Amino acid sequence: MQDIRHFHPDMVALTGDLTNLGLLKEFQNARQWLLQQNLPPALLIPGNHDALIKENSAAKQALWAEWLHNSTQSEPAAPSLLVKDHVALIGINTAIPTLPFLASGKAGQAQLVLLADLLRRTRAMGLCRIVLLHHPPAQGIVSRRKGLDDFQAFQDVLRAEGAELVLYGHSHRAQITPIPGTDILAVSSTSASHIADEPEKSAGWNAISVHKQPDIWHITIQHRSLMPDGSLQDSQMRRVCRAHRFLPATSL
Repeated sequence: MQDIRHFHPDMVALTGDLTNLGLLKEFQNARQWLLQQNLPPALLIPGNHDALIKENSAAKQALWAEWLHNSTQSEPAAPSLLVKDHVALIGINTAIPTLPFLASGKAGQAQLVLLADLLRRTRAMGLCRIVLLHHPPAQGIVSRRKGLDDFQAFQDVLRAEGAELVLYGHSHRAQITPIPGTDILAVSSTSASHIADEPEKSAGWNAISVHKQPDIWHITIQHRSLMPDGSLQDSQMRRVCRAHRFLPATSL
């Protein structure tokens, strides 16, 4: 977190798994940790570990309410939304209770319908739309038992409505993967708590800059990785992309 603070981010995106078993006490501890970080505006979406236990779900959601940013109080399935300047962080909750030895997720039709509407509205507002979800939005990134059950339906929404970037967690690896049939990149990071014994899994985070230009969004993604000496340095994962601001869709 010290390394992140050195970058003075305007926003922070958290893609879940702040707890291990989803216990109420863990949610309380995570809340205290979040408060101690003195974060800028931040959007948090739950991970599968946060949804392992269904009990006390309302109380747990209330503990994290100031970071969940639900976009409407009248629709529980609504995506979350955080806007600052020209960027909209849009959160999708894919964390669901599962049977033992499964870690899969699902967005659900109701949430995807609302996502499509929110993507249209934020585009009309002239915002750079960055979608967050915990589970990988494409096939083959993780095993099927860990995957997003309705990834095809999620991709269909992106193909129809567009987005400028997708951020996800769950895989514990830093990767950049295109959403099939679009020019939208899906970006993940390693776990923030993993030791530096394996370079591909070493703890890290992604520094993402979004610059508004007359016709495009200029987006830079740089992964920061934990070194054996305890320092964090730029890794080889770096990408610069440009998303057109006025095309009606991002599909190829």
